[in-house]
Amino acid sequence: MPAAASFGRTSLAISASNPDVLYAFATNEASGDSDLLLGVFRSTNGGDSWKSIHGTHFRDEGQISYGNTIVVHPTDPDHVICGGVDLHRTRDGGKTWKKITRWDAARGKSTYAHADHHALVMPGAAAGRVYDANDGGVDVSEDGGTSWTNRSSGLAVTMFYDMDVAQTDARVFGGGAQDNGTVATKNGLADSFVTIDTGDGGWNVFDPNDAGHVYTSAYNLLIQRYRGLEKTPVDVSPPASEREQNSVWMCFIAMDPGDSKTILTGSSRVWRTTDDGNSWAPCSPHLDGSTISAIEIAGADRKRIYVGTENGGLFRSNDGGTTWSPNISSSMLPGHTITRIETHPNFANLLYVTVANFGHAHVFRSRDGGDRWEDVDKGQLPDVPHHAVLIRPDDLNKVYVGNDAGVFALDVSTGAWMNFTKNLPNATVIDLVYHLNDRTLFAATYGRSLWRLKLKAR
Repeated sequence: MPAAASFGRTSLAISASNPDVLYAFATNEASGDSDLLLGVFRSTNGGDSWKSIHGTHFRDEGQISYGNTIVVHPTDPDHVICGGVDLHRTRDGGKTWKKITRWDAARGKSTYAHADHHALVMPGAAAGRVYDANDGGVDVSEDGGTSWTNRSSGLAVTMFYDMDVAQTDARVFGGGAQDNGTVATKNGLADSFVTIDTGDGGWNVFDPNDAGHVYTSAYNLLIQRYRGLEKTPVDVSPPASEREQNSVWMCFIAMDPGDSKTILTGSSRVWRTTDDGNSWAPCSPHLDGSTISAIEIAGADRKRIYVGTENGGLFRSNDGGTTWSPNISSSMLPGHTITRIETHPNFANLLYVTVANFGHAHVFRSRDGGDRWEDVDKGQLPDVPHHAVLIRPDDLNKVYVGNDAGVFALDVSTGAWMNFTKNLPNATVIDLVYHLNDRTLFAATYGRSLWRLKLKAR
């Protein structure tokens, strides 16, 4: 075996029919690149000695620190399936290997299974059956891994990065999903979601006056514009340099509430378009050097813009983005990522921000445009990262936040918080959106899909 220091994440499989036969599928920790495979190893004496069996077959395999799984056939100790990005099989104890899935094949082909594999099961009662849990849900083979079909229908396990709802039609909503693009529905039904963007889906914004006018994004400042969800989108990415694009994982997108052709996004500086994405120009310096994590265009004064960063900085423009303040986060804010900014519908100077990380308060309020801050959390909320905040527009006395522990509501008149999680699953609540006409609160979770709750009238 390689030296112990070489071993990173390692999966083990033990043959049920011959427990002396063991397999190990390991990440190369010593290479400095934990995506690389250290090797596939086999023991025939209960682990007393091992032999490398991967040969050169896995030279194109990657992300082994992320997707890392291996399984042995229940009655054949030489039949093994393992994988990272794709799945691979041997039927002769590792003498020869074959790639048995291809993530880039057309969906529906027998060799297609979603990329990034995390768990494999070959149940003894059905010797040819293989269950494969991956970033796309669950794929199943009935012939030992030769052909595959997706069996994810009914699983509410999508990991959302954000969501939005069309204010003109509460049945139209969607969001950016981890490794599953941006998904959306036009009729509000769980089985009618379609993929409208690829890769890791990012920010998703609906025009408040036109459910067909939509912006989506993916990693690295990639932005697309739709004029109808069923139509082919147009790439409207800002013309940033490759280095600047690569500095951004998920770019925040903000649409001017009074002019849907004016859009703001950001790298470490703010980019602006006033012609619906056809042309962009930077409208800020590079602020504090870290990636922009939140943007708010105040509905009460569209020239007032607030921007938060991953370093916990907060910046303000009073003239629509032409000039910017210095960092106004002050010593009151904890210096961790600003995850969301929300302004009062009637007062641009009144705003809330939520903050990530642990060991401090997570919800703050300013009544003077960010010059002074107060802790609204006051120890009443869980000490976990907070991701979203919204002021209910038809009941301005209510503020809702989403965090790693659920949803919580603030009664502004008393300063008291109440747990509003109700029957939500135990998952990170990554985003909150309120649909005004339907009085419905939507919640996006990182791992348990989308939820909605009808709220009472004020």
